[in-house]
This record gives sequence, C-alpha cells and structure tokens, in this order.
Amino acid sequence: MNNKLLIVTHGSLGIALIEVARKVIGEVKDEVIVPVSNENMSTSELAERIRMITESDTDSFFIIATDFPGGSCFIASRKVASSSKRISSVSGVNISMVLSFITKRELYQGIQLTEIIKTDGNRAIIS
Repeated sequence: MNNKLLIVTHGSLGIALIEVARKVIGEVKDEVIVPVSNENMSTSELAERIRMITESDTDSFFIIATDFPGGSCFIASRKVASSSKRISSVSGVNISMVLSFITKRELYQGIQLTEIIKTDGNRAIIS
C-alpha cells in the first residue's frame, strides 16, 4: 500500500510547505503529497473534497495533516478519517513533518508512519 500525505490548511499554507520541501530535498512527486485549501469552502464542502481525494485511490493509506486543531480543516479531516481505517489525521503540520513523510514514506506504513511524522514534528519544536 502506498502512503500519501494530504496537507489540509487555511489559505495556501499547504502549497508553501510543499515548495519549501522541494527546496530542501529536491523533487517531490505531486501524486504523493496533495495540498488542499479550505478557501471558499464550508466545512462540509471541505470534507467532501477530502473524501473525493481519498476515495479516488483505494490502494493508498492517507495521512491528513492539518494546520491547527479545532478549525474547519481539522473538523473536516477528522470526520473523513473516522470513516476509514486507511486514513489517519494529525494536526499542527510543520516543515519537519513534511520532510519526515517524504524521506520515510517508503520505509514505514500507515499508522506507524503517522506516529513517526508526528514525533518528528514535535521534535522540531524547541525553545
């Protein structure tokens, strides 16, 4: 099963994270990481957009990373993730999480990869 990352954010944050990842690592396959913006969408419309993406590829495990907990991106993503065992959801996406996904997506699967990128994202937050 392939791993895919949906970066579901307010505005163009997801696109910016992918652009930065490309500058750090190099080419990133477009079909592996997909940015989804909530711009001009209700929470229900956003959930439907996420559902369409995840249902269009039943051979993949999707990790949905949202910008922060509690917002429309988080609510829509959790709703979709709760309906399938091949979808997980994390919040607080940062560049370390994206880089972790890119470099480890072929080494780990599903929930294990989700936990690894979450740990790597937390490790990047220092004071």
